[in-house]
Amino acid sequence: MNTSQHQRVSKHRNLSAAAALAFGLIASLSFTPKAEAQTASGLISTWGKACKMRVVEQFDVPMSDAVVNIGATEKQSIDDGTTSTADIKKRGMSYNWEIRGKKISGYCNVNGKGTITEFKQGI
Repeated sequence: MNTSQHQRVSKHRNLSAAAALAFGLIASLSFTPKAEAQTASGLISTWGKACKMRVVEQFDVPMSDAVVNIGATEKQSIDDGTTSTADIKKRGMSYNWEIRGKKISGYCNVNGKGTITEFKQGI
């Protein structure tokens, strides 16, 4: 192997190692559950973002036009302390959504694992 070929192989190995390291770092950041995601507010926020993304994808609108809030009954039970983090993990959450500037709204239900189980337009 001449010097030029050796340098190309060496650069390729360095790039491959760097790519593997970067992928490992990104994968660990992406799949490591965050501590705040295990609190009631963290779960509510994370699952609400999932519903918001569904609105954005379904109706092809900008993120700023999609508005998602937890249901009024659930908000009240969380505020008064009758619903705990364990309850949220067991039952999931329900969110109301709407699109700013349009008469489009509905609801989105998420199970205790964060999976959207129901997404409806028109409430």
